[in-house]
Amino acid sequence: MPPPDASCPKCGARNELRRRYSLWRVGILTFLSFGLYYYYWMCVSWKHLAEEMPGKEFHPSWHALSQLVPIYNFVVIYQHFRTIKDVQERERVKSNLVPGLALALSIVLPYILTIGVWILVIVLLWALLSFSVAPAVAVLWVVISILMLIAAVAGTFLTLVLWGQRNLNKYWESPGARRARSARTGPGEIIISAAGGLFTALIIIGGIWLVVSSQSTPIDIGSERRGTIESHTQVDDYRFEVRAGTQYTIRVSPTTLGLGGDPLEAAIVALWDSDGATILRTINADTPIVIPWTASSSGTRYVTIESDGYNLGDYVLRVDAR
Repeated sequence: MPPPDASCPKCGARNELRRRYSLWRVGILTFLSFGLYYYYWMCVSWKHLAEEMPGKEFHPSWHALSQLVPIYNFVVIYQHFRTIKDVQERERVKSNLVPGLALALSIVLPYILTIGVWILVIVLLWALLSFSVAPAVAVLWVVISILMLIAAVAGTFLTLVLWGQRNLNKYWESPGARRARSARTGPGEIIISAAGGLFTALIIIGGIWLVVSSQSTPIDIGSERRGTIESHTQVDDYRFEVRAGTQYTIRVSPTTLGLGGDPLEAAIVALWDSDGATILRTINADTPIVIPWTASSSGTRYVTIESDGYNLGDYVLRVDAR
């Protein structure tokens, strides 16, 4: 029957054409949704494969949801790519699919890479809390690591979707298969892409906010800043400009902000250079904490304030030059 005919005039059977998805389409949507589109692709492609293998039971929705079940999801991935290869072999379509390799990729890429990234995140968080690196640098590095974590998962899905769809398209174009047309954009594809895009946007906005909020607060020489340490893991970060040979005094004094809070009577105060190296670091219970220091070079310096592990409260920071 020619493509314009909707159904057979004798038996009424529908003249369905296979739905062909371009690699650009599935690739971009998978990447932008950080892999969420993968579940839609598993459902739709399994539905199309069911039409090519009558007599067998296919449950597209459950097939896609099975990807959320640990261990069993690997069985389904192998079954999915094995079925694509089976229909290709039936029509003698040249295929580069290796179901076993697809299974291996689904294990190695998301799990091995993400475990490595999480180890990196944990090490950096430890470095942040132990002051091995400048706080702003550590927070930025953590944000990048988390984005790498998500990109590793999305990259796995992208690899599987592109590889599977490429071979499906080759099958639709084979002489023995029914002709394929470009698939229309349905509500399911719109919803899953919008949800994934929203998730992507939230991750990016959250990462930008975390980096911006972690930036040090400027303080002018001869002026003061008031702050509050509200948790034992909080680190307040300030920056100021210095000139070589000038003597400076960094003073942290306990105070109250007039809201009924307690003064920060003991704290850890550290002075950093622009490369994240510690210049001075003091841990004591003196009130106030005073750090005299002479700048050896001009540029930006940083001072951080945190709890000594026991005390919380309000403080005032003042930086003076002689």
